[in-house]
Amino acid sequence: MTPDGMTGFSQFLTSQEGALRSGVFFGLLILFLALERLRPRRRQQVSARHFISNLAFGVLNAVILRFALPGGLVLLAIWFLTAYPMVGLMGWLNLPPFVEFIACLVLLDLVLYWQHRLFHQIDFFWKFHSAHHGDRNLNVSSGVRFHPGEALVSLAVKAVAIMALGVPVAAIILFEVLLNAASLFNHANWSLGRLDAYLQKLIVTPDMHRLHHSRLETESRKNFGFFLSGWDTLFNSYKAHPDSPHSDIALGLDDMPDDGFVQTLQRPFKPSARKT
Repeated sequence: MTPDGMTGFSQFLTSQEGALRSGVFFGLLILFLALERLRPRRRQQVSARHFISNLAFGVLNAVILRFALPGGLVLLAIWFLTAYPMVGLMGWLNLPPFVEFIACLVLLDLVLYWQHRLFHQIDFFWKFHSAHHGDRNLNVSSGVRFHPGEALVSLAVKAVAIMALGVPVAAIILFEVLLNAASLFNHANWSLGRLDAYLQKLIVTPDMHRLHHSRLETESRKNFGFFLSGWDTLFNSYKAHPDSPHSDIALGLDDMPDDGFVQTLQRPFKPSARKT
């Protein structure tokens, strides 16, 4: 891509941020809801109460993060790049704009891979992340079911990464759009057929991520990636197939029989029977 083309693309992302975020989110939510009914991967009943409960976490987190960081990560990046233009990895490397853009997307995905992996390995973080794993009926709404405590930690991690890397604003916008899209895509209960196995060589797929939600520790400690699947291969955490068929994988947590909104919100503050 030429410098002028990159500039135009960045201006488009910046000027259309709100419409892009909401359009992609609601468009994919509706699409995957339809695909879950047309091509379900597993037989499971998702009640309206459960679906609304999961979406309520998305709304709650959006409100809390808005107060925690007014203007969001984009405004943070604008301030940081204006005040410290030569600070951060990208400022030192001085790469061509398009190369810098792609490098930032890849490196941010790597940061989230390790964040996710550490959320399973460190007890304090697991208490919050386990609220996400308590969902016994994995579906598209599970993609926004994250405890506010985890959402705040994730915001802090991304903020530090953005400043350390010196990520341009346009890359932040696209990354957040991709992150939300990937979360809906990965959690949806729909079948890609044979295509799933091929896509796993490049990106995280529903089958790949469903295995991660298994109650078996040998499976839930695998497939930590959010978007690019290569990190799991590189860091030896990839598992291609579950020990049992996908239709039979036991999802959720043994010590979390009720995965309603209030119970999930209280989860981090109750004794946990196990860490996975």
